[in-house]
Amino acid sequence: MDKNRQDYLIKALALQFLVCSLIFALFYSIKYFNIPFLTTIKESFFEEINKSITNEDVKEAFKKIQNFTEEEFVLTDFSEKTFSAEVLGEGGKDAEINNETVENVSFAKYKFNYKIFSPVIGGEVSSEFGERIHPINGTLGVHKGIDIAIEENSPIYAIFDGEVVEASYDQWNGNYVKIKHDNGILSVYCHANKLFVKKGDVIRGGEVIALVGSTGQSTGPHIHFELRINDVSYNPSYALKDARNAV
Repeated sequence: MDKNRQDYLIKALALQFLVCSLIFALFYSIKYFNIPFLTTIKESFFEEINKSITNEDVKEAFKKIQNFTEEEFVLTDFSEKTFSAEVLGEGGKDAEINNETVENVSFAKYKFNYKIFSPVIGGEVSSEFGERIHPINGTLGVHKGIDIAIEENSPIYAIFDGEVVEASYDQWNGNYVKIKHDNGILSVYCHANKLFVKKGDVIRGGEVIALVGSTGQSTGPHIHFELRINDVSYNPSYALKDARNAV
């Protein structure tokens, strides 16, 4: 390499180093010394970026990044946060309905540390969790889930990531799917018109797994939805109250 070219490269590297040092010093000054005119430059910079972002979700995420402190960033360890459910208060594994014990049904409240996807979008709850007269055989019993009446062939969504442990048909549930999630959580979807998953499939929360139907013992198009924690059926309505839409 000739001396002129070598001198040029050295000067170019030195210039790049100087520019990087100045940029670093500028951001350091903004962060730690709160110099008024530098702060004004920073605010104008973020304001112009915010104006250029049209997607509301991206804009919200950018605002959160903009307001992160160094301490918050270091202490946030997402890898250690696992999906789980916490049962609140009493309720036990057994509930009483009409003075008779019903095994593995609890009226206790619970909470998840993650929001779920709604199994359907729209519709109305036509049969609540708990004691009810069966709409077909007329007997008094316990309804271990909720029924959501909705238009036939509406999409049915998985509420969490998980593995399909059953995807089959029987005369009571019609076409149904059971999905095993982390930490002893199981979701059940019944009376589907068509299934899109099979046993062993690993699916994501919000993925379409079936279409609403009226198969099995059913009086019209709806989804029977159950939520079990450690083999105990709990009222799905608590989880669905703050559920996210799947689209």
